[in-house]
Amino acid sequence: MGGTDELANLVTLCDGCHAAHHPMLAGGLARRVIERWAVRLARLFGGAHELDQATEYLGPGLRLLGVERFREGQLAVVQAALQGKSVLVVRPTGSGKTLCFQLPAILRAGPTVVVSPLKALMSEQVASLLRKKVPASFVNSDLSMEEKKLRYSLLRRGAIKLLHLAPERFFVRSEAERARLAELRPAFLVVDEAHCVDQWGADFRPEYSRLGDIRRQLGNPPVLAFTATAGQEMQARILASLGAEDAEVFVSGVDRPNITLLRWAVAEDSRAAKIAQLLALPLPEGGKAMVFVPSARVGEDLQAALRSLGMNVPLYHSRLGRPFEREQLVKRFTNQSEPAIDRIISTSAFGMGIDVPSLRLVIHWQAPASVEDLMQELGRAGRDGLQAVSIVMHDNASDGRDVKRLRFMADLAGKDQEQPDPAARESRMRKIDQVSAMMREESCYRRQMVDYFGGKQRQRRSLAVRILEWLFSTRSRVKRTAHCCDFCDREKIGSEVDYTAMLLGAGARR
Repeated sequence: MGGTDELANLVTLCDGCHAAHHPMLAGGLARRVIERWAVRLARLFGGAHELDQATEYLGPGLRLLGVERFREGQLAVVQAALQGKSVLVVRPTGSGKTLCFQLPAILRAGPTVVVSPLKALMSEQVASLLRKKVPASFVNSDLSMEEKKLRYSLLRRGAIKLLHLAPERFFVRSEAERARLAELRPAFLVVDEAHCVDQWGADFRPEYSRLGDIRRQLGNPPVLAFTATAGQEMQARILASLGAEDAEVFVSGVDRPNITLLRWAVAEDSRAAKIAQLLALPLPEGGKAMVFVPSARVGEDLQAALRSLGMNVPLYHSRLGRPFEREQLVKRFTNQSEPAIDRIISTSAFGMGIDVPSLRLVIHWQAPASVEDLMQELGRAGRDGLQAVSIVMHDNASDGRDVKRLRFMADLAGKDQEQPDPAARESRMRKIDQVSAMMREESCYRRQMVDYFGGKQRQRRSLAVRILEWLFSTRSRVKRTAHCCDFCDREKIGSEVDYTAMLLGAGARR
């Protein structure tokens, strides 16, 4: 039939016959035979209650999605989903959350509904699946009525495996469209960026608070919810809203061992000069630095102050020019467009899901409005596993200008809603107080973070699971930094800037 002599093109014969006809592929074919029998052995030890029959197709499923092996923690999530359990997964951006729902979706009969907050994310994930020959689609307001009808027709005929939607799609005016969605009986209801359920559901996008109703309408399928950041209180609120209080919770990646975590008490009028000193430090080859600011106005003031000191640092925020200009700035920072830049100021608007592996230094003008936001932003650093530094500046006060600014911004956001929710406001204020207290607490900063998110110790695994891990998983080998945090290293820190220079230099030498 033609084609290159590779494993992916072997589609008609058994492995034994393939080995006879393709001697150059004997090693790969032998691995597949070992894999198949090892999975059967694992199922024999584990029984149907522990390992679903679909486990036999983990290998082909991974290869279909272009993945060689599971990253640490992914296999347990996939196994729970295949057993029909609801799960909430808290993993950093870039750690492979998408695979944790795509693989169960293709191994289970029937379609899977993926609730996603942004059109760009839907389009990106669907395009990636289609390139891998996985039948996926999305429906949003950008499509014509005829195109929507065609996609719903394909869905009804079983030609779409993963359907990506925004939660608002279930409440559109068209009765016919609502009826088509109500008929669905999906294998899974996936909630991507699940923190939106808690952060947006109360006021900004109320349809997120009705995902529990949507789940019941769809026949109560297992929920697979994913987020990069959610503390224990938020985890409980998300699951309660989804009607999945019995879900299994998987938390990983909270302790980023290669990031040194620093809290600096710096007066507001001294921060620009301090940031200028930090941005002037030499970065390891290919390294990047990012400064997070609480608002575009603060960013503009910082940019002007840096310019007066001879530093021209671009500012990214949601109101910056046209979408094309914002996209170009992101591409320059991620080395996808010239001239590349290695330092940037940004609000939290810097794109959800954008990955910059060589980000060595993350600076916060002040702590953001929640520990979840702080973790999301500092967690962008060091994704390549090398030494990185996170610095948060604060005024060391429970009711200082930093906290007052966050409270003002939170109240301003609440007033934009037609019917402000007092409970939502109270929740926002409590989160501000929590992150403020964390900045001032004289104890290990890293331990506070881990405790807040509820990172759990590794549990004892059965023999069956260990066989699967040996077959399909790889262990991460990120080296732990020798410099934990400002509290643990308090005897070593003289000049804060010199200490940071030492840390960045250590990263360059590795």
